Amino acid sequence: MLNSVSAVSFKANPTVQSAQERINAPGKFTKPEASTQNIVKAPKKKHTLLKVLGGLVGAAVVVAAGTLIGVKTGKLKVLPDLNGAKFMQKVGHYLGKMGEWIDTNMWQKVVKLFSKNPQAPNATP
Repeated sequence: MLNSVSAVSFKANPTVQSAQERINAPGKFTKPEASTQNIVKAPKKKHTLLKVLGGLVGAAVVVAAGTLIGVKTGKLKVLPDLNGAKFMQKVGHYLGKMGEWIDTNMWQKVVKLFSKNPQAPNATP
């Protein structure tokens, strides 16, 4: 059977406030409230222009080194004719062309700069 008389009263008396305090009281499984006064916001990180340029130059060096190594090891081959080539063969062809350009216009100059015999263009350090 149900009792029609409830122990909770909604009148303005102290028992209602104490009952409401018990309902809103922090329990065993509640998280503590964070006060807004103690929160310190971290400063926003700013991407400076030099960091962005450094990342782009680093990525370009990695791509250039990859194409140069691909050409030197024979993995990237320049095709004599692109008429019957598939898509990936064309990509390899253009990467090979880029690797050859890097080899002749950049790498050989670096080799000459650090080589003991500056007259030898194909000397490796």
